[in-house]
Amino acid sequence: MRSKLLAGAPKLVLGTIVPMAVLASGCTDSTAPSKIPQASAATSTAGIAFQPAAARGIDGEFSRLAAQIGGFGGMYFDASGKLNVYVKSQPGASATRSADVVAALRTLGGRAVQDRLRRTADVVMQEGRYDYVELQRWKGQLNTVFGARGVVFTDIDEAQNRLRIGITDDASEQEVVRALSGAGIPRDAVIIGRTSPMRNMVQTLQGKFRPVPGGVQIFFPAPSEGPNIAYVCTLGFNSQSPNYPGQNFFVTASHCSDIQGGTEETPYFQPLPGQNGQNANRIGVEFNDPPYGDPLGLCYEGFQCRLSDALLARYRNNVQPQLGKIARTTAGLGRIGSIVINPRNPRWTIIGEFPFPFLGETAHKVGRTTGWTQGDVILTCVDVAVGYIIQHCQDFALAGVGGGDSGAPVFERADDFTGGETSDVFLIGLLWGGGTIDGAPIFIFSSMENIEFELGPLTTSANESLVAAAP
Repeated sequence: MRSKLLAGAPKLVLGTIVPMAVLASGCTDSTAPSKIPQASAATSTAGIAFQPAAARGIDGEFSRLAAQIGGFGGMYFDASGKLNVYVKSQPGASATRSADVVAALRTLGGRAVQDRLRRTADVVMQEGRYDYVELQRWKGQLNTVFGARGVVFTDIDEAQNRLRIGITDDASEQEVVRALSGAGIPRDAVIIGRTSPMRNMVQTLQGKFRPVPGGVQIFFPAPSEGPNIAYVCTLGFNSQSPNYPGQNFFVTASHCSDIQGGTEETPYFQPLPGQNGQNANRIGVEFNDPPYGDPLGLCYEGFQCRLSDALLARYRNNVQPQLGKIARTTAGLGRIGSIVINPRNPRWTIIGEFPFPFLGETAHKVGRTTGWTQGDVILTCVDVAVGYIIQHCQDFALAGVGGGDSGAPVFERADDFTGGETSDVFLIGLLWGGGTIDGAPIFIFSSMENIEFELGPLTTSANESLVAAAP
């Protein structure tokens, strides 16, 4: 990865480049373990006879029943709510009676399970090909099947009276069949079906969000730099504008567009373009990105200037934003925070804005790369040079940042003023850069006053914003 630069200052501009060809294969959850532990018992169980007492859950209950009811092969409820029970005929034994099966079933599990079965009036007896002892024993012999490429799961399918193995689309069914043969399992006793890979359902700032909050990953192409160049940044915060009633917008960094400064209608995707068409996952388009020049006559000779590194993008009509919400992760640290969404408290709520921070206050940001980081405001209203560009009156916070965090929302917690524990925050700006001072990491942000001076008045919370555009 490299940073997107208009003129070389690699520590200061933080849009991360992503080759298009790589994105076609999807993205990897960065929270996944980097190493899978070896299964120490995988080779020690070969040849050991199945013990019903070793089975857990419903498999254990059904194995116990099979020891009581000759030929019991499992049970399930069909679409009409009827209880279906498989029983395999036992040579030389009398047929198992439905009443005996029902009576035995009512010993299953705890009281809640037993009460449910007592209320089951209809029981359908089906001829089973295999009993549960056989099925459970064969499942226990599958200890090597996960060595076959693409095997996702193994199961006893109660509705089919068979074992079931799920494999991915690119897996070889013949390889699985050979593993079954090596384990001594009849091919007819196993259903092999296709399934997707399974994954941990941990949501991160780099995942897909609908409706869309602030603080999450966005993607945009940069055709001015080449046909296959694209970048990821962070969506800052959602907004509405009295100048454009009935429309929804979001704010991100100006350099998180094809060309920094000037409106080229850069399209934005969240989190990445989909694979089913060029507009899949497209959420909006660049709407207002003021050009660089000499705002208020403040610019330095030989440079081009602005008061904020911010642009306004308009949402597509079919995409719903979360006005006044920022994604909240599990931990906020100094250098590198968490990008994993807090399942119990997944959003910050913007209740207003501060026009600018004071020295010594604590600034927080949520960005797609380093997540939630926080630190003291150490410099205020700083004029910052990046190549031939100068950003006037920017603010520095002593906290970590990384490539792709550009556009992140910067806020102060209401807790810092009121005490207690809430999710309420005051928006104070938009992150666009970072670097180090005396070896310590800092992030740089444009204040809300400067952003609204350039983009016009914005409503950023469910309540009307506390800050209007500066005169």
